[in-house]
Amino acid sequence: MKIITGSSHSAFAQSLQKHLGIESVAVDISTFSNGEKRVWIKDQLAGENVVFVQSFSHPTDENIMEFLLITDALERLGVRHVNAVIPWMGYSLQDKVFRTGEPIAAKVVADLVSNSYVKRVALLDLHNSSVPGFFSIPTQNLSANELFADYVKTNFGTESLVVASPDFGGLKRARKFADTLGVNLVNIDKHRNLATGEVSVNSMQGGSVEGKKVVVFDDSILSGNTVVEVSRLLKEKGASEVHILVTHGVFTDNALDSIQTDSIDSIVITNSISHESLPEKVTVVDASPLFAEVLNAWM
Repeated sequence: MKIITGSSHSAFAQSLQKHLGIESVAVDISTFSNGEKRVWIKDQLAGENVVFVQSFSHPTDENIMEFLLITDALERLGVRHVNAVIPWMGYSLQDKVFRTGEPIAAKVVADLVSNSYVKRVALLDLHNSSVPGFFSIPTQNLSANELFADYVKTNFGTESLVVASPDFGGLKRARKFADTLGVNLVNIDKHRNLATGEVSVNSMQGGSVEGKKVVVFDDSILSGNTVVEVSRLLKEKGASEVHILVTHGVFTDNALDSIQTDSIDSIVITNSISHESLPEKVTVVDASPLFAEVLNAWM
């Protein structure tokens, strides 16, 4: 087995390569003057099994197109199997139709991957657990639950700890995490205006956070508006510390500035998305071992 990566997240691929102990594939990716991507895989790979790492992060459309070009090139080289590792699946949040005339974008992307020369797909903490069903090839949705649980136990401890779900949609996910840690769970009543994206936080249910360390557990941060409003409410309710744990640090627009609020003590994300630089309060944990475990079972 060998590993190849597109241009979206070479660092993740390098970490995964170390865990798997396999060789990398040389690939040249450039752009024509008209904006089209050009891909050239230099190695001979006939009969090989290949792990292909590509995060569908910004620029999302470019990275998806690059994924399709590389898988086509792998097929033409006679690769036996392509196992796709997609740490962050762009468009996965568009998993349903809210208004007449909208597509189910997550299904469109799943079809593109399924119809390419890919045998299996490994994903991470999708917002909606039904999204793997959009793929027509074997797909695994991995969880960073244990990864974050180990981090919390090591850095915060579980005494005087409470887990919070930032909204009703994440309640099931947060409850599972609270059960893993053996601590109580509270839920925040949040409303988002679908037209403007504005977030309002109204109340909290499930018990007191007075004098407690609170871990807000979710799958992703985009604009940061939700975690900022939730953290303010928790501090108003008497929380001594508020730590945000999310798998995917998407950080759109001015999110990295927004999270620099005193109500947030720290943010912990995985390395599912590549970032050139992050604020000091943001810690990144490596999710590649989760994928290595699955890929070793596939080898």
